Amino acid sequence: MNDNILHSGEELSDEQLKNYLKGYLSREDAHDIEERMVDDSFVNDAIEGLQQFSSNKKLDDYVRQLNQHLHQQMAEQKQRSYKRRLKDIPWIIQALIIVLLLCMLAYVVIMFVKEH
Repeated sequence: MNDNILHSGEELSDEQLKNYLKGYLSREDAHDIEERMVDDSFVNDAIEGLQQFSSNKKLDDYVRQLNQHLHQQMAEQKQRSYKRRLKDIPWIIQALIIVLLLCMLAYVVIMFVKEH
């Protein structure tokens, strides 16, 4: 399971975010993250939200809960999409049957008109 709350081009890991907030990163790495914050509002919002936590334990727990919720939500969305696809199949079959019946009816009408 990928424990990363950010999913874009070059992803920032949870550790990179935590190290940035704790001030453990080099100036260059911190600058790179700050540039990402300017370019990507999601990264900016994530870091601002994570800054509000008073302890690392709370932060780790929150990140874990966020990842679990995200994975659960994605699984539910995938399941709903699959169910929706199954519901559409009977309509497709009905439409094909109607088209085939109309073609057969048209053929019968044309043959009947030719004979008379």
